[in-house]
Amino acid sequence: MDRKLRSSISRSPEEFLSLAVNLHTKPEKSTLRTLIFSLTSSSACVASLPAALFAAIQRSIDASQETGEQPLDMDPPTPSPPTAKRLRRSSRSRSRSRTSAYSNNSESENPLHSLQICASIIRFCVSHPNRIFSLDDLLPCVQALHDHLVLFESDSALQVTIASLCEEWWKLGLPGKETLISQSLPFLLATSLCAGRKSAVRRVYLLRDAFTLFDFLDDSIEDLKILLLRCVITPIYLRTEEGKKFLSFLFGLNVQLVKEVLAMIRSQIPFGRKSVLESLSEVVFWGWKAVEGQAKDEVENGFLQALIEAAVHASSKTFASSIRRLLGGFISQRMMVGVEKLLFRLSEPILFRSLQ
Repeated sequence: MDRKLRSSISRSPEEFLSLAVNLHTKPEKSTLRTLIFSLTSSSACVASLPAALFAAIQRSIDASQETGEQPLDMDPPTPSPPTAKRLRRSSRSRSRSRTSAYSNNSESENPLHSLQICASIIRFCVSHPNRIFSLDDLLPCVQALHDHLVLFESDSALQVTIASLCEEWWKLGLPGKETLISQSLPFLLATSLCAGRKSAVRRVYLLRDAFTLFDFLDDSIEDLKILLLRCVITPIYLRTEEGKKFLSFLFGLNVQLVKEVLAMIRSQIPFGRKSVLESLSEVVFWGWKAVEGQAKDEVENGFLQALIEAAVHASSKTFASSIRRLLGGFISQRMMVGVEKLLFRLSEPILFRSLQ
């Protein structure tokens, strides 16, 4: 297969792709990376491979939608064929013909696996050490995969590959990166919530600037907002520094989102553990430090002052103690310029009214 791949890529990118989609094991797929990296700018397929990839992706997407094809590893097992006798020369020839026919039809028979291979080849092209492939030619291929990401939910491995490709495109600052986040970013965010791993949170944090491109006034953003609000009460985000930094970053996205984040934080007071409330206090403090204008006013006069008043009039010591923990981020930083003055301004009228 290795020899066939090497010879096919110099003849025709279509032939190369038809052979590549028959690779299934990791060692076989690593051959693709070695082969792509061995190409030079003078190789004939460098200019034609992106177009062939795009055509193959479109065919596979159409085939998966028409047939409702499931990923290869989810197909029901088929009985093993009986052991065959050694084939005579003529039989081996017919066998090779049948194998060739299967290769030509592999995209339609296993479209999701074909998409997995195409996505892997694109990643190899993008990461080629000499950057010999045109990014403008590869971008439509990545956009086609990205735009259909949610349709591949039956194949989580394919979704991860596509999202990782979009992530790499963004982190490298490649042209058109803003067109590759509307599907991939919510997917990575949802993955971080389910996986519970620091590495998943770190991936989201490193992509944080991409969230500024979303229109949070649009109703279509509601699902993303729900995911972001879930982050506020997800332990892995509160236990990691990058998770807390990401939550503080949310304060600068949209004023309405700030209100909803603060409401979510406030709801944790009655039953939030000490560590949770202390982490949330850090999130609020650094979020307040990062914003100006209406968002800052919402934190000061809509959230902090209400907490101070609730602490003064708390019905129990336990409840008052929980509120103080949530205010701890500001109290512990009161020596920072402007913090002590802020706490005095917010608490003075409340204490004055209480004494009366």
